[in-house]
Amino acid sequence: MSLRQAVRADLARITDSRKPYAPLVKWLFTPAFKTMVLARLAAQLARRGKLGKGLARLVWRWNVASSACYISFDADIGEGLLLPHPTGIVIGDDVRIGKGVTIYQNVTLGRANAEQSSYPVIGDGVTLYAGAVIVGPVTVGDGAVVAANAVVNRDVPPGSVVGGVPAKVLARR
Repeated sequence: MSLRQAVRADLARITDSRKPYAPLVKWLFTPAFKTMVLARLAAQLARRGKLGKGLARLVWRWNVASSACYISFDADIGEGLLLPHPTGIVIGDDVRIGKGVTIYQNVTLGRANAEQSSYPVIGDGVTLYAGAVIVGPVTVGDGAVVAANAVVNRDVPPGSVVGGVPAKVLARR
């Protein structure tokens, strides 16, 4: 997936991207779009040798400072990511996120502890509500919903709604 394809898919989740001025308007007025463009730019730069990695760190720092979102440029993020309220979001180094995912504010995706090296895998079409914490080597299946403030430390079946601490299945979609 190219940077252009990913940005277009992100833009399409926010607005009618067929209008020629849509990217500029969204860049100026929508923090979510700017946050994702900078995250994707940093990820692309990081793949281009030492100079690219250095530039990626600068773009990443700018993004963290301007959005209060820590989105690692080593994370694998599918197209069409939507961040309705992009603040306080943490996406760790080796997190994998599918297509068409929605992540609300203060969501954390990362390792369970410093000794563990495994990160979560988030399927396509997943929604992660505010304050959700998903840690360790877990998979959140396609179309699942993680309720606000849930702590997920086990796999989530596709199409299910989970909530609580620790999270458990509340319903099937």
